[in-house]
Amino acid sequence: MTTYKEAYQNLPEKLAEQYKDLNFDNHCYLRIALDNTLKTRWDTLIKKPAYKNLNAEQLEQVVEHLRLYQQSEKLLFEHHQNSLDWRKDHGDGKKQYKLF
Repeated sequence: MTTYKEAYQNLPEKLAEQYKDLNFDNHCYLRIALDNTLKTRWDTLIKKPAYKNLNAEQLEQVVEHLRLYQQSEKLLFEHHQNSLDWRKDHGDGKKQYKLF
């Protein structure tokens, strides 16, 4: 099974190359996968760093999301929008980047 680190390693560069019109910082992919795994702003449920505090099932789901983002720009966009919505619900004052 692919580990959390292996799944994320070089992913931002791969996705930037694959999806030329994406426009956000590399850490966002991990945030998107974590938020969609936990169905909310991930750091409201678990402590940082996430990889040390997720259970095995959650880790597997994050890895699966990261893998699927390389296959589906549509899924990546949908998950990004979910993440933005959950973060808005939690009053996150940080600027969130749009994909396009």
